[in-house]
Amino acid sequence: MLYQINHYVLNLQTRTLSGADVSHHIRPKTLTVLMYLAERSGKVITKNELLEVIWDDVNVDDGVIFQSIREIRQLFADSNIIQNHPRKGYAFTAALIPLPVDKGSKAKSNNPDENSPTVFQLYWRRFAIALTVLCLLLLILAQMFNSDSHIPDNKTSEAVTAFEQNIIVLPVKHKIAYGEHDWLYLGGMEQVIAKLKALPASIYIHDGIRIPELMHTAGLSRHFTSADINKLFSTSGASLIIETELHGNISDYKLAYKFHVKNDVKQGVILNTDIKAALNMLAQKIADFTKQPLQRSADEPAKEFSDALFAQAMISYEADWQSSISFFESYLALNPNSVIAGIYLSKLYLWEKQYQKAKTLIDTTKKIHAINQQNQADIDLIKARIASHQKLWQQAEQYFEHASKAIDTAPEWYIKASIAEARGLHYLAKNSLAESAQAFQNAIKLNQITQSPIGTNSNTLHLSYVLYQQGEHQAAKQLFQQAKNNIETTKLEFLYSMLEDYSSKLQITDLGVALK
Repeated sequence: MLYQINHYVLNLQTRTLSGADVSHHIRPKTLTVLMYLAERSGKVITKNELLEVIWDDVNVDDGVIFQSIREIRQLFADSNIIQNHPRKGYAFTAALIPLPVDKGSKAKSNNPDENSPTVFQLYWRRFAIALTVLCLLLLILAQMFNSDSHIPDNKTSEAVTAFEQNIIVLPVKHKIAYGEHDWLYLGGMEQVIAKLKALPASIYIHDGIRIPELMHTAGLSRHFTSADINKLFSTSGASLIIETELHGNISDYKLAYKFHVKNDVKQGVILNTDIKAALNMLAQKIADFTKQPLQRSADEPAKEFSDALFAQAMISYEADWQSSISFFESYLALNPNSVIAGIYLSKLYLWEKQYQKAKTLIDTTKKIHAINQQNQADIDLIKARIASHQKLWQQAEQYFEHASKAIDTAPEWYIKASIAEARGLHYLAKNSLAESAQAFQNAIKLNQITQSPIGTNSNTLHLSYVLYQQGEHQAAKQLFQQAKNNIETTKLEFLYSMLEDYSSKLQITDLGVALK
């Protein structure tokens, strides 16, 4: 079936949207959302209705809706194709016009009534919707009486397949003996990542600011080798990891790259007289490798990444807190308006239990003008965690709510998962066990969207402890065993100490060989 939407043609059979000189492939769920909204053009459709009708067979977070809405807007290159009505829902703004199936078909009538659905079609649509709603109600009632409903099903969740590919760009290693090239380690990486943000929304690109953390959890040092990279696949959920190394001298550079996929590596070399041009060429090669187009101009790389002092602070961020604090403090003395540095130094103060220092710095950071949605959410999350540690429960919950609202419609899955986990720990600390369990379940779903094994399994362990505290000992141990099996199978060494800690709390003594 073919439809016209504005100046595009939508083909349901091939799942493509075509314009004059472009054609886009559409994910199945995104196409379902598009058709559901377009068939009700002008009508406000709530998030709950979309979840109940389109994701009726799985238990997912409303983040999957935001993802599909974002993809649809990108497909049409028009953010107004779907209007967001705050606290109400979404409305499609263009007309959905059926087109003849073949050239021999009769031309579409100019009479609007002749192209409108018949009374029988309208009746059948209403009947189908009513039947769907009835089935959903029955499913919900069945789930309410299912004693295992709190255990996430990793095999059926739509969140697991939310992204077609998951890409990590590692820092750039350089072998240039002279000149100021220390900026390349994170700066070169960030330039490639910024360029790759123009890939379709179905491709997940890890933020540069998270890469040192991912490397630390996988046990990769600054001087990692190709052999070390396999560890990242199991700890990050990545499907493609980019390794680069720069050689040469002024006006004669050689950028060697390796595209790591599971059980295979593709290698190549880029020759160029300019480093940044070589990095842009690398981004295009990555896009070609994924068989996806760069759909728009590149984002601007964060300027902090081109500073060697900032790079030192980030490299030691997870492994050596005291050195990282010193580097960040020095960097902020020179760059007092760096929002990123203010956020990360505040986190370090928080980890060191220097709550007043953390609060003073994050309040100062909040006053800086160049704050985006992600920054705002990070700031409110830190303020919430500080308040929670100080047992200012109501204040903490207000900040958690502010953090969630700051990125409500943005695909910031890492921060959303961090907010959900911090909320779960907050509710656990104040002994609000039902709210804690719900928050950890949400964190698991959000981590499944980016296929994060660390996040998924750590929150599964948290949830098992909450269930144990609620008296559901069998369900708690079942969930613990699920996490334990995953951690052992994928050798998530970063979680071994947490696994051992929760085994003691759940009175489980047999941990197997993995922790020995």
